[in-house]
Amino acid sequence: MISGVDVSILLSCRGLGKVFPRSGGDLTVLGGCDFDLAAGESVAVMGASGAGKSTLLNLLSGLDDASAGVIEFRGARLSGAPPSVWSEWRREHVGFVFQFHFLLPDFTALENVLLPVRMAGRVDDAAVARAQELLTRMGLSGRFDHLPGELSGGEEQRVAVARAFMNAPAVIMADEPTGNLDRSLSAELADILFDLAHASGSSLIVVTHSHALAARADRRLLLAEGRLEADGASD
Repeated sequence: MISGVDVSILLSCRGLGKVFPRSGGDLTVLGGCDFDLAAGESVAVMGASGAGKSTLLNLLSGLDDASAGVIEFRGARLSGAPPSVWSEWRREHVGFVFQFHFLLPDFTALENVLLPVRMAGRVDDAAVARAQELLTRMGLSGRFDHLPGELSGGEEQRVAVARAFMNAPAVIMADEPTGNLDRSLSAELADILFDLAHASGSSLIVVTHSHALAARADRRLLLAEGRLEADGASD
């Protein structure tokens, strides 16, 4: 245990800000956000288009640099770390799901799911078995050798979810994961995403416009005017 650190807090930020310089005046997207994500917790972040929801995820994952604030993972500071440290941290601890699946078109479903371990140089029989297990849990046991172009949109997104969980990440960051799906497929993917996160013990941050998806989370936050606050909407 780290002295003075709440070990139940997986990821946190304090005073997180992002300002984009513009010739007509700087644009402040995030104006000092405070956020704690507990181990195993699911949090939905909602807000109007352009409120900065995707920017928040980019900062928390180190894909973009914050203008202000501190980010910590398990009590260790990530802010100010070189890109190589952020990259290794993402590879080891973070899984991503985006609105678009971003599958490699010339790789099979199985090969796409194996990408995280391939990048880490850890492809072995156990990794292949895990990838097959994840695809089977997605209802894709008959699609291991199919290319993305041979899959439906819903199937492609399920492959993307399986890929996100391949490394058994501590946290899944999902940016509008159901944004390209119809209502039925959205509900199906939400079941898969939240059930798998719960079963694996992964924390989950979901950015979404969908109230139905947000209602699945343990906690809902609203991003407005550059600040995060509890969402008081009723289910």
